[in-house]
Amino acid sequence: MSTKRIVIVGGGVAGVTAALFLGRQGVEVTLLERRATLVSGPPFCHLHAGGNLYREIDDAQCLTLLRQSIDFARLYPFVVDRRPTVIAVPTEDRGRAADLLRRLELLRDAYVRMVAEDPGRRVLGEPSEYFRLFERTEMEALARREPVERPRNAEEWMIPVARHLDLARVQYPLIQVQEYGLNLFRLGAGAGLALEALPNVRIHRGTRLVDAIPSEKGFRLRCAGEFSGELEAEYLINAAGFRTGEIDDLLGLREKRMVEFKAAYTARWKEREALWPELIVHGERGTPRGMGQFTPYPVGYVQLHGMTPEITL
Repeated sequence: MSTKRIVIVGGGVAGVTAALFLGRQGVEVTLLERRATLVSGPPFCHLHAGGNLYREIDDAQCLTLLRQSIDFARLYPFVVDRRPTVIAVPTEDRGRAADLLRRLELLRDAYVRMVAEDPGRRVLGEPSEYFRLFERTEMEALARREPVERPRNAEEWMIPVARHLDLARVQYPLIQVQEYGLNLFRLGAGAGLALEALPNVRIHRGTRLVDAIPSEKGFRLRCAGEFSGELEAEYLINAAGFRTGEIDDLLGLREKRMVEFKAAYTARWKEREALWPELIVHGERGTPRGMGQFTPYPVGYVQLHGMTPEITL
């Protein structure tokens, strides 16, 4: 059993994941979270298994996202909402839907190889079915079908999209890809239960780190809030998310970072029929026609994202 003492600042995804990993190795871990619940930072909703939401990033970044998403889904299977994502490119957009196909084939082939190396990586459906293309004639036929309560195949997932999307204003093919949803509420609850079951892990919710002083043994930390007092740590992990700079300031560190906030709005569509896939309408960053994102949640709730100058800080 290790006697290392580690303090992690921040109970978001990075913080709870580090605490789980280290705690399961027998390390003595203390997790500090300033809010009352874990995983309560900026909302997330999407497993970027290939980075298909962002045309601007390069192939290497897309492959990294694919690997990281597979690892995440294996670590937290209870967080994944298994519904596909649909990618649409408007007719007035300067990009072309066909331009996305080369990258999709690259990602599919990489997923095939990864599963061949380790069958446990088959968490995004069958590798050969990583993506599926839909032409206009197929969408027009699907628009005449009634939605099903629980879609069982790619075609049934596309029925509500075909019935509500203006099929004359998008390019073809439309793309359905196995980028699933993520439920941050299940992650917060599940990670909390898992951590509380580890006897060598302590969680201090409602607690802020207000001072960090390097010492011979590592760090002497002063906390305020639900837990007020001092802690000794051999190692300090800064997992404070967009607040990481505050911890850097306490330690006199100077790091350059870029933080981008994407606006998210939640609404309820009471008449929403059946289950929807996620729908992404590509657009040009920095313009009024930036990307739009429609994310379905249970009982008619939807989350709307946008990437335009007015709502992206």
